[in-house]
Amino acid sequence: MRKYKTVFSSFHTLYRLTTSLSDSNNFVIGITKLYKNIFKAEKVVTVCKVSNSHNFIKVNIENKKQVVKKGGLSILTKREKEILKQNREVILNNRMICPFIFVDTLGAVYIKRKTKNDIFDDLDKRWFISLSEQVSIYLKIFSLYQEQRKIMLNYIKSLSNILNNYIPTSYLHTKSVSKLISALGKEMKLTKAEMKSLEYASMLHDAGKLQVPSKLLKKQRPLTNKEYEIIRKHPKTGASLIKDLAALKPVAPIILHHHEKYDGTGYPSRLKKDNIPLGARIMSVIDAFDAMFFGRPYKKRMKLKSIEAELKKQTGKQFDPKVVHSFLKILKNKRIRKYLHSFY
Repeated sequence: MRKYKTVFSSFHTLYRLTTSLSDSNNFVIGITKLYKNIFKAEKVVTVCKVSNSHNFIKVNIENKKQVVKKGGLSILTKREKEILKQNREVILNNRMICPFIFVDTLGAVYIKRKTKNDIFDDLDKRWFISLSEQVSIYLKIFSLYQEQRKIMLNYIKSLSNILNNYIPTSYLHTKSVSKLISALGKEMKLTKAEMKSLEYASMLHDAGKLQVPSKLLKKQRPLTNKEYEIIRKHPKTGASLIKDLAALKPVAPIILHHHEKYDGTGYPSRLKKDNIPLGARIMSVIDAFDAMFFGRPYKKRMKLKSIEAELKKQTGKQFDPKVVHSFLKILKNKRIRKYLHSFY
């Protein structure tokens, strides 16, 4: 019964590996560990082709030692090359080989137990073939996910480049604040997914300003009420630009609500407190810091002491107290302080 439970739980593990990892190396390492744990193997070697490449990732786990290699055919042994070429299963008492095939050959796996007497039973053998068929499918899914991710990143970079050319440079300091976002994310113990969404949002949160007349963005004097109303539309416009990209779905709420205020007086939806998405509450503080630290066409830049005082003053009004507390904490970090002073 225990074996059957392990068999079924492996489906969930495969799904989790496919949906939670964006790194090919860790994905193949995860698959290799899965084989080792399920089949109690002394040695497992997994070879997988890298998507849209002539390279391979090879993971060799023997006892507690793990070796990972990435490269061309030179990283493969003569036997491993033969296995990939032959594309056939080898099922022996204490050793088994199975290719990963989904239309094309995607790789192969080899597992071995310590002695000839420590044999695989019939269930092990059937499950080894079945699991390898499932891994083949998930490898293809992961490959397609990687391709989609590249397309998405290219879209973000292209849109970011357009923004850099259209919006005055005094509005955009994405690279400069990326270290602050990373440090703040760690301080607030954000997940990798939350960090990635914040990173993308920092690049795209002002995308809606592409539909704002450039003369307003470059205006040296304070905006009129009418001009301010035009500017206020940019969060909705920005969110609409990415709404059809499934991979950027978690980013849209950050873009849409990064001008909300903690006390409910912000825009576009007058959300308050925890009803404002966490990413948007964080982006609000980062965006305000950017405006104060680097200045705007209509506003001179401020010194760090004055910025800290303003953030404290607006805590509970414009900003989430927890976010401000964490942000002020990272501003005291010597490394961050030194980095920020390099801009003066």
